[in-house]
Amino acid sequence: MNRYLKFAPALLLIFAGVALPSASVRAAMNAGGFSREEAAQARKDPGRFTLDQRSVKIKEIARNVPAGVRIPAPKILSSDAIPELSDIINLGLKIWSIIEKNKPVVDITTQYASALPKDLSQWSDLQGWHAPAGNVYRLTANNLYGARVIDVTYEVLRSYGGNYNGMGRYLTEATIEPLKVNVDWGYKFSLAANIPDSGIINVGTSKNPIAGMTLEASWRIDTALKTSAGRAVYYLQGDGLLRSMGGFSRSALRRQGAKAMASLREAAF
Repeated sequence: MNRYLKFAPALLLIFAGVALPSASVRAAMNAGGFSREEAAQARKDPGRFTLDQRSVKIKEIARNVPAGVRIPAPKILSSDAIPELSDIINLGLKIWSIIEKNKPVVDITTQYASALPKDLSQWSDLQGWHAPAGNVYRLTANNLYGARVIDVTYEVLRSYGGNYNGMGRYLTEATIEPLKVNVDWGYKFSLAANIPDSGIINVGTSKNPIAGMTLEASWRIDTALKTSAGRAVYYLQGDGLLRSMGGFSRSALRRQGAKAMASLREAAF
């Protein structure tokens, strides 16, 4: 009887719907940077190296924390012509990496998005900028045994309030700064920032625009057995508003999509 007990954890995981990977799957995952020892330990103890995606949580832990990034002195336009202020676009980056396989890679002084008048060439054409500051968030996740395997803290930053001779409120230096990255052995955590095509809007008026921006923080957690992914969504405004719009995993998005399709089918009948 005792000789069968050692197989109990694996059997429980199989019955729970966690499929043990094939050799081809293991080879594909190992191509992502896992050592032979990590792959071997994952096969030996799949519960330890399988993320419980339901355990992923993102919580706000601090607000309006200064970033300590120097802002160049604002440059005032010498032209007497007033530029079109209500046509707001992103003159910065659209997609950039924050953390790659547990290593912070972002340079927040050069990698950021903006929401500025289209007619301006750079954000320093405006005045009245507030120093970069933002809200701090903590992302945590556990394995199937309930043990903490991911503990990452990051700050969503922006500089806001830029205006043209008192008109408009705009955004620049919108980015994400990693503050702490604690990841258990055998796990790889990555984070990237993305500004959707529809993520830049004017929530003010044509005469006194207020820039609005949607910033997505897309996360990915890999082991030699499984990949999990999701995103957190943040909304920023040129008048200083910054708030979380919630977080979504791929499985949650699929469930939402399925519910939406079911509702459409019911409405059709």
